Amino acid sequence: MIDPRFFSNAGPFALGEIVDRIGGRLIGDRPRDMIVTDLAVLEEATESELCMFGDGRYRPAFENTRAGVVLVNADLLRDPAPRAPALVAVVNTRLAFAQAALMFYPSTPHAIGFDQSTEISLGLGCRAHPSAIIGKGAEIGARTSIGANSIIGPGVVIGEDCIIGPNVTVSHAIIGDRVHLYPGAVIGVHGFGFVPSPGGLLRVPQLGRVLLADDVEVGVNSVIDRGAIGDTVISRGAVIDNQVQVGHNCRIGQFTVVAGRAGIAGSVEIGDGVLVGGAVGIGDHIKVGSGAKLAGGSGVTRDVPPGATVAGYPAIPVRDWHRQAAGLSRMFSRDKPAGATDAE
Repeated sequence: MIDPRFFSNAGPFALGEIVDRIGGRLIGDRPRDMIVTDLAVLEEATESELCMFGDGRYRPAFENTRAGVVLVNADLLRDPAPRAPALVAVVNTRLAFAQAALMFYPSTPHAIGFDQSTEISLGLGCRAHPSAIIGKGAEIGARTSIGANSIIGPGVVIGEDCIIGPNVTVSHAIIGDRVHLYPGAVIGVHGFGFVPSPGGLLRVPQLGRVLLADDVEVGVNSVIDRGAIGDTVISRGAVIDNQVQVGHNCRIGQFTVVAGRAGIAGSVEIGDGVLVGGAVGIGDHIKVGSGAKLAGGSGVTRDVPPGATVAGYPAIPVRDWHRQAAGLSRMFSRDKPAGATDAE
């Protein structure tokens, strides 16, 4: 469900109006005057909501969805969902979904500021620097401190005993207790989502949230994007170092550690107790199992099993990487002329 604290729904709309706006083709006998109330993901959609199915990896979710309307790529129509939602065939599901999202949630800037006429919930012992800005409807827990020049957006919820450092920006987020956000951290920013359209690149609305569980730490100048439709979730006790990028819809498990300058693309799932080394890059939709270790500088382009240790680019099991490195070293050593040195 898209959180009404952060987004204002302009719907509902008739199914026929949506189909005409996105240039789709309605399949089946659902009436065009069927009312569509909102957008959702396949796994969570209700009978009055619209979602999309554009990737075969999500077929199990498609086959079990309770959605009322599903935008679907024509190439995937050979095996429709048993529950028979209203199917709308489109050429490009991401573009069509973005267009539908803009119908329900037109781009409107949030006014972030302290509104004396609007109640803001400040817990007992909460301290905010005079230069901090707190948006209307925000809730700040007891004994939480907010540093200089930090901005807490409208509707944001922050738990008890948190430390929000200076120059931090938080929007579209629900934050647990004892969370520490170091200076310059940005939580809940619009994710990196664009889709080609006839008029150029269309920015895909990002309508999810960031959920930070208890005891999470986020380092200096790190960025966590809010979800596109679902949420970006950082689980209890996870620690994110400085200058880390976490893309939209990522899920990071309990007590996982992400070292500095790592980059995690959208919709990555990382299990519990994972160690992500410095400057690691993880491609989108990758799954990293619990207890895995990703060596510093690795480029992860495919799923990593639980407990595995990988290294290199593309990342492979660390023993294989060591063997490759040793083999290359021997090969170059054989190619050197007799008496040559590394400097030569």
